[in-house]
Amino acid sequence: MSLQHLALDGVTENQLDRLITDKIPESRVLEYKAAITIEKDEQKRELLSDITALANTDGGDIVFGISADNGIASGLAGLRNFDSDAIIARVENLLRDSVQPRISGIQYHVVFLANKNHTLVIRVPRSFAAPHMVKHQGVIRFCGRNANGKYDLDVHELRSAFLANEVLADRLKNFRIDRINRLVSGQTPVSFSSSHLIVLHILPVVGARPDSRFSTRELQRAINSANVAPIGSGGYSTFFNFDGPLLATHWGNKGYHSSVQIFRNGFIEAVESQLLNSTTKKDSEVILDRIIPSIAWERYIVGALPGYFRVLATLNLPPPYAVSISLLNVREYEMYTGIMFSRMERRSIDRDHLMTEEILVESPSEKTGKILRPLFNQVWNACGWEESINYNKDGDWYERR
Repeated sequence: MSLQHLALDGVTENQLDRLITDKIPESRVLEYKAAITIEKDEQKRELLSDITALANTDGGDIVFGISADNGIASGLAGLRNFDSDAIIARVENLLRDSVQPRISGIQYHVVFLANKNHTLVIRVPRSFAAPHMVKHQGVIRFCGRNANGKYDLDVHELRSAFLANEVLADRLKNFRIDRINRLVSGQTPVSFSSSHLIVLHILPVVGARPDSRFSTRELQRAINSANVAPIGSGGYSTFFNFDGPLLATHWGNKGYHSSVQIFRNGFIEAVESQLLNSTTKKDSEVILDRIIPSIAWERYIVGALPGYFRVLATLNLPPPYAVSISLLNVREYEMYTGIMFSRMERRSIDRDHLMTEEILVESPSEKTGKILRPLFNQVWNACGWEESINYNKDGDWYERR
């Protein structure tokens, strides 16, 4: 037994008591500490080594306030006179200053005990950027963890860790390229009403691991819990295909307006097919306007992204998430500004497809508009603009009037 099957904010005193009554031992993913002391350099290095060992292996939890006898949980006295804000701030400062590269997605949870003391649980994800190095006061360590605790990685293990990091990055990149190629060639999950597509990919980095797989039932439960929908849509139909659950919204007799595919490894692909398909009727001829509605396309994505983050949280897939936007079949499109799409003389897009760079989202709770701003700016750049004009002086996205 460990705590990893529990959402961190769901860890209570009752669950911690069970660790003692069931005599749960420390493991590859669980460590107990009776106290948290980070005054001396060696104490700081010890804590940093404990955290990086988990990040470099399979992730896990460190529980402060539980004593252990030969590695087996034996008492829940808690931490006395515990100033959680101050201690967590010190830990974060240590991690920032003395761990390279930075570890993303570390979480902290404080449990208030009946005896008026506290416990602190630090949850460390398995890291995409491993191996992480502790460098403090001239001492350098690379640590891993097994059932007996942490240990120093040898040269072979370090080489394997670096190679594994490259493999994960390649899997993320190759997945996105493959999906874009399929969409461009018409191998779409449903028949869309247009070939001019906006595509949003949200790829949890841990999902690139071969052992990251969910059942269809788990994915459907996450979708229901997150109350998620396709981009720009309220109602939808649910299907199941080879890749997993698919939510799709129909557009009359013209095909489907938008869809969300949830893959078995937790990857999410959202596609919208109408925003870039505005037409004008001239005489008896229907002409494609070739415009990007400057407010609507951003508003739809800003509104949809939090729901997709909720799906990943429900699946207990920790950050970082690789997020990217693609606009397909948009050569000669222009960015239109103003509520009525009034023309501003700028450049038209000089290529068939725009694929933004991926950004790594480490804090999904951050304002969605701020998360997406670098991606929006790249699309505006392709249309001759310095940046998106849908942001105020504080850097917050807003709907222009």
